[in-house]
Amino acid sequence: MQPHQLNDEIKTLLDLVSRKTTSLTESIMEMPVANYSDPQIFEQERHELFRNQPQFVGPSCLLPEPGDYYAFADTGIPVLVVRKADGSLGAYLNACSHRGAPLGDGWGQATNQRLLTCPYHAWAYDLDGNLAAVPFGDEGFTGLDRSTAGLRPLQVEEKHGLIYVMPNPELRFDINEVLGEIGPAFSGFGLDNHHYLGVKRVETQISWKLNMDTFHEFYHFDALHPETIAQMSYSNVCHYQQFGRNHLMSSPARSIHELEQQAEQDWEPRNHMSFVSYLFPNTVIFVVADHFQTWRVYPVNRDKSVVYHSMYIPQPPANAEEQASYEDYFQMINDVAVNEDYTLVEKMQRGINSGIERNVIIGRNEPGVQNMHRQIKECLASTA
Repeated sequence: MQPHQLNDEIKTLLDLVSRKTTSLTESIMEMPVANYSDPQIFEQERHELFRNQPQFVGPSCLLPEPGDYYAFADTGIPVLVVRKADGSLGAYLNACSHRGAPLGDGWGQATNQRLLTCPYHAWAYDLDGNLAAVPFGDEGFTGLDRSTAGLRPLQVEEKHGLIYVMPNPELRFDINEVLGEIGPAFSGFGLDNHHYLGVKRVETQISWKLNMDTFHEFYHFDALHPETIAQMSYSNVCHYQQFGRNHLMSSPARSIHELEQQAEQDWEPRNHMSFVSYLFPNTVIFVVADHFQTWRVYPVNRDKSVVYHSMYIPQPPANAEEQASYEDYFQMINDVAVNEDYTLVEKMQRGINSGIERNVIIGRNEPGVQNMHRQIKECLASTA
């Protein structure tokens, strides 16, 4: 959002706080608890949502330089995305044509910023995925047609500072349809120019959708986070906006009333609110003050999921003290999620696993949770 849009958002939140209310849907939503545990639903989700739907990889600043790559296999298909010499992106099945070993894991850099090298037998590929080198190739692989032995390409798109890839090499997608109008809403948040601080991988004993539920409402702040988040942000107050399958929610900080004593031209709005956005099907981007974080959630099995929590800051830390300060903050946010949210939600998972039939009730004041489940259900219905 641009400065004038941020100021308008502040005014909306001040109004909600003054009226002690929040964005509301037309009605509550009820769904069977089996929606979290049914094995048939889970297998359909894992196949259709994570293999056959475009996946958010990261912001553009995750891969700033030629040769920077990011590799992951949590969709069930190993994917490698790389920044090419001309600044565009390439994406490939992360499997060497020789024996299928992955060429990288997580964030990394190509050899000399130009070669993707297999760690098993050192077969090397250029950033366009072409096979460039085969050790002992003339003798050991006589007759190999190198022109057909490159990496298998995947569709990758980059727009509004957001990188998406299609894991299934047989499928295509329209990035405009995927983003809806949420892309312009990220304008000004620095998705293309921040510094990647790092990632924390968290394994949870929670189904992936129950995991995702924790991010999409602010109703629980006072009850679950009285000494942490509730000290910084209002509970049960948000401004909800939907963009296709995605949504964006703003939340007021406790300090928002300070702006009422200042001239609007002197406001620094990002210091007094935060944003939580949902990118279908499994990603949350959290924007606060001068930085942003991404949370990507993937299913492991019906009652386990893994979370990749990444943080991006305005520029590289100037010194060790500043580095430590950012690292401490990053760890604090992660600890809140693990020690407060996940500790409780893992107990909720035990109730789900009990097999007792009941309905889950999602309130009118939880529009983000409602939208996520509605979009997942509609997507699965359209592919059934």
